[in-house]
Amino acid sequence: MEKLNSASRQMSNYIIMLNPQSRALTDDDKIEGSNMISVVLLTQNALTPAYQPPQQVMDSIPKEISREIIVVHYKFPDGTGVMDNESESTSYTNERITHVRVEGEFASAVRQGIELSKGKFILVMDADQPYSKEIVPDLIGELVRNPNSIIVVSRFIEGAHRQRMSFVQTAMRKGARFIAKYGLKVKNVEDPMSSCFAFSRHVVKDISFEGKGKEALLELLVKVNNKNSNVTVKEIPIKQQETAITKKVNFNRVLNYSRAVWDLYRYGKTSKHLNDRDIAEQKKHRSILFLSKAGRFFTVGASGLIVNYTASFLLSTIIPNIWYLYATLFGILISITSNFLLNKIWTFEDRDFSPRHFVKQYSLFMALCTLGAVIQLSLVYIFVEYYHIQYAVSLIVAVTIASLSNFLLNKKITFGEKIWE
Repeated sequence: MEKLNSASRQMSNYIIMLNPQSRALTDDDKIEGSNMISVVLLTQNALTPAYQPPQQVMDSIPKEISREIIVVHYKFPDGTGVMDNESESTSYTNERITHVRVEGEFASAVRQGIELSKGKFILVMDADQPYSKEIVPDLIGELVRNPNSIIVVSRFIEGAHRQRMSFVQTAMRKGARFIAKYGLKVKNVEDPMSSCFAFSRHVVKDISFEGKGKEALLELLVKVNNKNSNVTVKEIPIKQQETAITKKVNFNRVLNYSRAVWDLYRYGKTSKHLNDRDIAEQKKHRSILFLSKAGRFFTVGASGLIVNYTASFLLSTIIPNIWYLYATLFGILISITSNFLLNKIWTFEDRDFSPRHFVKQYSLFMALCTLGAVIQLSLVYIFVEYYHIQYAVSLIVAVTIASLSNFLLNKKITFGEKIWE
C-alpha cells in the first residue's frame, strides 16, 4: 500500500511538471479533455472482470488526474453496443466508467475501446489477468515521462513475476516471440504479445489499426515501426499474482496468431513500397534537419568563444592577483557549461532535466569536448611536423575535423540521436 501511495505522489509531481498552470493539455487533434487518462479494460465476463474491477482500477489512479474507464466485454454474439443497465454504467464528477459489448476477439475490443476513448494517454489492460495494484500507476508514470513511447508490461524482462506455465506453453511462447522478432522485425521489445500496454494518442494517430484476432500489441508495434517514426518502446516488469486459473494456449489461439503474423508480414512488405517522390522527400527532410542542427551546434560553439573570453577577462579584473591560467581555466569551464545548456535546449531540444540524466549528459559532453581538443592538437602536430603543412592551414583543417567529430559524437552519444536526422 505504501508503494502504491508513493507511486501516486510521484505521479502527481509529473502532472504538475507537465502542466504547471493546471490548464488542459491539448494534442494535435485538440480532443476535449486531452490530459485525461483513458483506461481500456478488456474482459470476456458479462458483468465484471475477473481480476481488475473498474472501480479498483479507478482508485489506483491519483485523484489529481482526470480519468475514464472503458470496460469492453468482448466475444458477444449479439453485436456492439453500450450496456443499458445502470449498475453497469456509473458516472462520477470528472470521472466515468462505461461498459460496452463487442462481437469479436481481443484486438477488436481494443480498437473499439480506443475509438471510444477521449484521453491523451491510453492504457490497455486484459482485466481477466491478475495484475498487482501497482501496475496502473507504474504504467502512467512511465508514459508521462516517455510520452513518445509505447510502454509494455513484459513477462520476459528482469524483475518480472508471472504465473507458472507448462513446458508446452513456454515453448510455444518462445516460438511466437522468435517469429515476431525475426519474421516481423519487432526487435525492440521482449514481450510483443503482452495484453497490458500504454501509449499516447498521437502515437497511433496515423496508424490503420484493424484489430483482428488477439494480437493487438503486435499489430501496433509492426505498424508503428513501418511508419519510420521516432516512437520508442519501453518495457516494465510484470507483477502478476499466482492464481489457480490460467488462460491456456489452444489450437485456435495458435491459428489466430499465425493469421495475424501473415497479415502483418504482408502489411510490412506493402508499406515498404514507397514511391521515388516519398523517398526523395524523406532524404530532403533528413538533410535539412541534419544541417539545421549542425548550424545550431557551430553557432553555439562560436558563442562559447565569446563567453570564454568574457568570463576569463572579468575574473582577472575582479581578482587582480589571480594567476592568468586560473582565469583562463574558469573561462573554459563556463563556456563548456554554456555550450552544453544551449545545445541541450536549442540544438537538440532535450527537455529532460532530471538530476541523473543531466549529470550523465554533462559529463559526456565534457569528456567529448576534451577528446575534441586532443584530436585538434594531435592533427596540428601531425600536419606540421610530419607533412610540413603551414601552421595556419593545419589549424583550419584540424579545427574543422575536430569540430565535426565533436558534433557527431555529441549528437550520437550525449543526446542519443541518430547521426543522419
